[in-house]
Amino acid sequence: KDEGSPALIPGGYASASLVSHIMYEKYADALPLYRQEKGFELLGVSISRTTMANWIITCSQNYLKPIYDYFHPELLKRHFLMADETPIQVLKEPGRRPQNKSYIWLMRSGEDRLPPIILYHYTETRAGGNAADFLDGIDEGSYVMVDGYSGYNRLKKIRRCCCYAHIRRYLMEAIPSGQEKDYSHPAVQGVLYCNKLFEYERSYKAKGLSYAQVYKRRQKEAKPVVECFMRWLDGQHPEKWSRMDRAVTYIQNR
Repeated sequence: KDEGSPALIPGGYASASLVSHIMYEKYADALPLYRQEKGFELLGVSISRTTMANWIITCSQNYLKPIYDYFHPELLKRHFLMADETPIQVLKEPGRRPQNKSYIWLMRSGEDRLPPIILYHYTETRAGGNAADFLDGIDEGSYVMVDGYSGYNRLKKIRRCCCYAHIRRYLMEAIPSGQEKDYSHPAVQGVLYCNKLFEYERSYKAKGLSYAQVYKRRQKEAKPVVECFMRWLDGQHPEKWSRMDRAVTYIQNR
């Protein structure tokens, strides 16, 4: 670091570029600290994984947390959000066993033509109250796109949207192997409806249409497809407990 610049970490020798490199390698390139430690050794530099971990923790709290705290309320001002959660294993967490399942929640702004805001939120459980707490203060009437997890039912002031990517995935899983092009199979037919909607959305994005233009085109083009899809869905009576039954039930519950 420059002699005239303040230390990134009081009393430490790490530069901003070095810590940024370590963070990028770990979180963007999925390179564990023990492998980075070995890499530095090959360059003749001795930096222990414990030291690197401490740098990451300190810099995250001192420099990244304030940025996170700034963008959290900014995210809640957006009128269209998307959310999802995924399990994660945390080792050596105080008071918990390594086998305990924890969760990372992804909350991000939608396609609103504004710079995206993407935040991650860690919790020890999947309780719906966690999502409600994180989104507390969201503007009433905002649209939130989520999957079928019932925990999101705790969000009372929002307009909950279903995700056609999840719907399509359930239908794809219901297609028997080797029958992906069998258009007589109900699951294949359902996938085609989803594909048509995605095709429209890609064209709107490619043309850079405004919100008003997208709304108008959706009413003219996408709405009839959705209505046909729902009529098609009403006519489906798959075998109980089959994958198609699982897909139909998932869609109907949305």
